[in-house]
Amino acid sequence: MESCYRHLLAKHSDIFAAAELSQILQLLSEKAKHATEDIARLKQLNDTISVNCFDFQHRLTVQIDSLIEELQQRKQKLLQYVEEEKEFKRRIFKEQIGRCTTKLSKTTALIQFCIEVLKEPDPATYLQVR
Repeated sequence: MESCYRHLLAKHSDIFAAAELSQILQLLSEKAKHATEDIARLKQLNDTISVNCFDFQHRLTVQIDSLIEELQQRKQKLLQYVEEEKEFKRRIFKEQIGRCTTKLSKTTALIQFCIEVLKEPDPATYLQVR
């Protein structure tokens, strides 16, 4: 009888162990399912990050290219302005040089005339001509 009891106890113990093992396997199966879902979400996140980074790089490139283009246009305008100012100032200086040259010529002629007047014994002659 004791042998039967042991046998019955061993059988119940095996059933209990099998039930516990079944529960553990069920829990592990659910954890594996959740882990698989987590991995799928992580892959989606990775794809989303890649797409977002690509979009950001594209927008950044477009904006920087636009800024570079605007700077190039501004540079051209400034260079054109500098060139126009240079030509304007050159023209003004040329006119000033022309006026100064004319005045210098007139002054030189006047000095020459005065020298001739001083050499002349009768200065009244020059007064009549002029």
